[in-house]
Amino acid sequence: MSGSEIDERQIIGHLQAVMQMVSISLYEREGVTNTLEGIEPEYACLRSMMLEPQNPTMWNAMALVYLMTNRYDDARDAIERSLDLDTSIAWTWSIWGDLLSILGNDTESVRAYRMAAELGSEEPHVLQQLIHHYTQRGCHTETLSLLEQLIPQCPDDQSLWDIYTECFQRINQPIRA
Repeated sequence: MSGSEIDERQIIGHLQAVMQMVSISLYEREGVTNTLEGIEPEYACLRSMMLEPQNPTMWNAMALVYLMTNRYDDARDAIERSLDLDTSIAWTWSIWGDLLSILGNDTESVRAYRMAAELGSEEPHVLQQLIHHYTQRGCHTETLSLLEQLIPQCPDDQSLWDIYTECFQRINQPIRA
Protein backbone atom coordinates (compact mmCIF):
# COMPACT_ATOMS: atom_id res chain seq x y z
CA MET A 1 0.00 0.00 0.00
CA SER A 2 1.41 3.39 -0.97
CA GLY A 3 1.94 6.26 1.44
CA SER A 4 -0.94 8.27 0.00
CA GLU A 5 -3.32 5.31 0.38
CA ILE A 6 -2.31 4.95 4.02
CA ASP A 7 -2.81 8.70 4.56
CA GLU A 8 -6.24 8.51 2.93
CA ARG A 9 -7.27 5.59 5.15
CA GLN A 10 -6.13 7.50 8.24
CA ILE A 11 -8.08 10.57 7.15
CA ILE A 12 -11.18 8.48 6.49
CA GLY A 13 -10.73 6.87 9.90
CA HIS A 14 -10.55 10.31 11.53
CA LEU A 15 -13.65 11.40 9.62
CA GLN A 16 -15.59 8.30 10.68
CA ALA A 17 -14.64 8.90 14.31
CA VAL A 18 -15.72 12.52 14.09
CA MET A 19 -19.05 11.65 12.54
CA GLN A 20 -19.64 9.04 15.23
CA MET A 21 -18.90 11.68 17.85
CA VAL A 22 -21.35 14.08 16.23
CA SER A 23 -24.04 11.42 16.31
CA ILE A 24 -23.30 10.64 19.93
CA SER A 25 -23.26 14.32 20.82
CA LEU A 26 -26.66 14.78 19.21
CA TYR A 27 -28.00 11.77 21.10
CA GLU A 28 -26.66 13.17 24.37
CA ARG A 29 -28.83 16.22 23.92
CA GLU A 30 -31.76 13.82 23.98
CA GLY A 31 -30.56 12.10 27.18
CA VAL A 32 -28.50 9.22 25.81
CA THR A 33 -25.16 8.71 27.55
CA ASN A 34 -21.81 9.18 25.81
CA THR A 35 -19.42 6.28 25.38
CA LEU A 36 -16.50 8.40 24.10
CA GLU A 37 -15.60 10.10 27.39
CA GLY A 38 -17.10 13.51 26.63
CA ILE A 39 -15.02 14.43 23.58
CA GLU A 40 -16.89 17.09 21.62
CA PRO A 41 -17.12 16.55 17.83
CA GLU A 42 -15.78 20.01 17.09
CA TYR A 43 -12.77 19.39 19.31
CA ALA A 44 -12.14 16.03 17.65
CA CYS A 45 -12.23 17.68 14.21
CA LEU A 46 -9.94 20.47 15.30
CA ARG A 47 -7.52 17.97 16.80
CA SER A 48 -7.48 16.01 13.53
CA MET A 49 -7.02 19.21 11.57
CA MET A 50 -3.90 20.00 13.57
CA LEU A 51 -2.38 16.93 11.93
CA GLU A 52 -3.65 17.83 8.44
CA PRO A 53 -4.29 21.62 8.30
CA GLN A 54 -3.87 21.76 4.53
CA ASN A 55 -6.17 18.83 3.87
CA PRO A 56 -9.57 19.79 2.39
CA THR A 57 -11.11 16.55 3.71
CA MET A 58 -10.54 17.74 7.26
CA TRP A 59 -12.19 21.07 6.47
CA ASN A 60 -15.11 19.21 4.86
CA ALA A 61 -15.47 17.10 8.01
CA MET A 62 -15.50 20.26 10.09
CA ALA A 63 -18.13 21.80 7.82
CA LEU A 64 -20.32 18.72 8.27
CA VAL A 65 -20.01 18.96 12.04
CA TYR A 66 -21.07 22.59 11.84
CA LEU A 67 -23.96 21.77 9.49
CA MET A 68 -25.19 19.05 11.82
CA THR A 69 -25.11 21.46 14.75
CA ASN A 70 -26.76 24.34 12.83
CA ARG A 71 -23.66 26.56 12.92
CA TYR A 72 -24.02 27.75 9.35
CA ASP A 73 -21.56 30.67 9.46
CA ASP A 74 -18.85 28.34 10.75
CA ALA A 75 -19.79 25.75 8.11
CA ARG A 76 -19.45 28.43 5.43
CA ASP A 77 -15.99 29.36 6.71
CA ALA A 78 -14.87 25.71 6.74
CA ILE A 79 -16.14 25.03 3.21
CA GLU A 80 -14.59 28.21 1.88
CA ARG A 81 -11.28 27.13 3.44
CA SER A 82 -11.62 23.73 1.78
CA LEU A 83 -12.34 25.37 -1.58
CA ASP A 84 -9.32 27.65 -1.10
CA LEU A 85 -7.18 24.53 -0.77
CA ASP A 86 -8.69 22.50 -3.62
CA THR A 87 -11.64 23.15 -5.92
CA SER A 88 -11.53 19.73 -7.57
CA ILE A 89 -13.20 17.68 -4.83
CA ALA A 90 -16.81 16.76 -5.60
CA TRP A 91 -17.64 16.16 -1.93
CA THR A 92 -16.75 19.77 -1.08
CA TRP A 93 -19.13 21.06 -3.73
CA SER A 94 -21.87 18.74 -2.47
CA ILE A 95 -21.52 20.09 1.07
CA TRP A 96 -21.44 23.64 -0.31
CA GLY A 97 -24.67 22.90 -2.20
CA ASP A 98 -26.31 21.59 0.97
CA LEU A 99 -25.29 24.67 2.94
CA LEU A 100 -26.49 27.07 0.26
CA SER A 101 -29.78 25.19 0.03
CA ILE A 102 -30.27 25.46 3.80
CA LEU A 103 -29.54 29.18 3.57
CA GLY A 104 -32.15 29.55 0.81
CA ASN A 105 -29.77 30.36 -2.04
CA ASP A 106 -31.20 27.86 -4.52
CA THR A 107 -29.48 29.25 -7.61
CA GLU A 108 -25.99 28.95 -6.14
CA SER A 109 -26.91 25.64 -4.52
CA VAL A 110 -27.73 24.16 -7.92
CA ARG A 111 -24.45 25.50 -9.31
CA ALA A 112 -22.57 23.76 -6.50
CA TYR A 113 -24.39 20.47 -7.14
CA ARG A 114 -23.64 20.80 -10.87
CA MET A 115 -19.99 21.29 -10.07
CA ALA A 116 -20.04 18.16 -7.88
CA ALA A 117 -21.61 16.20 -10.74
CA GLU A 118 -19.12 17.59 -13.27
CA LEU A 119 -16.31 16.45 -11.00
CA GLY A 120 -17.69 12.92 -11.15
CA SER A 121 -19.93 12.67 -8.11
CA GLU A 122 -22.49 9.94 -8.47
CA GLU A 123 -23.80 10.44 -4.95
CA PRO A 124 -27.56 9.85 -4.94
CA HIS A 125 -28.10 13.03 -2.93
CA VAL A 126 -26.36 15.21 -5.52
CA LEU A 127 -28.15 13.55 -8.42
CA GLN A 128 -31.53 13.83 -6.66
CA GLN A 129 -31.03 17.53 -6.01
CA LEU A 130 -30.20 18.14 -9.66
CA ILE A 131 -33.11 15.98 -10.86
CA HIS A 132 -35.47 17.98 -8.67
CA HIS A 133 -34.13 21.24 -10.11
CA TYR A 134 -34.20 20.10 -13.74
CA THR A 135 -37.70 18.66 -13.35
CA GLN A 136 -39.00 21.96 -12.02
CA ARG A 137 -37.42 23.82 -14.94
CA GLY A 138 -38.74 21.38 -17.55
CA CYS A 139 -35.26 20.27 -18.63
CA HIS A 140 -36.32 16.75 -19.55
CA THR A 141 -33.22 15.68 -21.48
CA GLU A 142 -30.94 16.64 -18.57
CA THR A 143 -33.29 14.94 -16.12
CA LEU A 144 -33.24 11.71 -18.14
CA SER A 145 -29.45 11.73 -18.24
CA LEU A 146 -29.24 12.06 -14.46
CA LEU A 147 -31.92 9.44 -13.92
CA GLU A 148 -29.92 7.00 -16.03
CA GLN A 149 -27.08 7.44 -13.55
CA LEU A 150 -29.25 7.26 -10.43
CA ILE A 151 -31.72 4.49 -11.22
CA PRO A 152 -29.04 1.72 -11.26
CA GLN A 153 -28.08 2.83 -7.74
CA CYS A 154 -31.70 2.85 -6.51
CA PRO A 155 -33.56 0.42 -8.81
CA ASP A 156 -36.43 -0.07 -6.34
CA ASP A 157 -37.26 3.64 -6.02
CA GLN A 158 -40.56 3.87 -7.88
CA SER A 159 -40.57 7.69 -7.81
CA LEU A 160 -37.44 7.72 -9.98
CA TRP A 161 -39.12 5.44 -12.51
CA ASP A 162 -42.19 7.67 -12.50
CA ILE A 163 -40.09 10.77 -13.22
CA TYR A 164 -38.22 8.85 -15.92
CA THR A 165 -41.46 7.80 -17.61
CA GLU A 166 -42.88 11.32 -17.47
CA CYS A 167 -39.72 12.89 -18.92
CA PHE A 168 -39.45 10.25 -21.62
CA GLN A 169 -43.08 10.84 -22.64
CA ARG A 170 -42.61 14.62 -22.75
CA ILE A 171 -39.50 14.33 -24.92
CA ASN A 172 -41.26 11.99 -27.35
CA GLN A 173 -44.50 13.99 -27.65
CA PRO A 174 -45.16 15.18 -31.17
CA ILE A 175 -44.70 18.91 -31.64
CA ARG A 176 -48.04 20.63 -32.15
CA ALA A 177 -48.26 23.49 -34.61
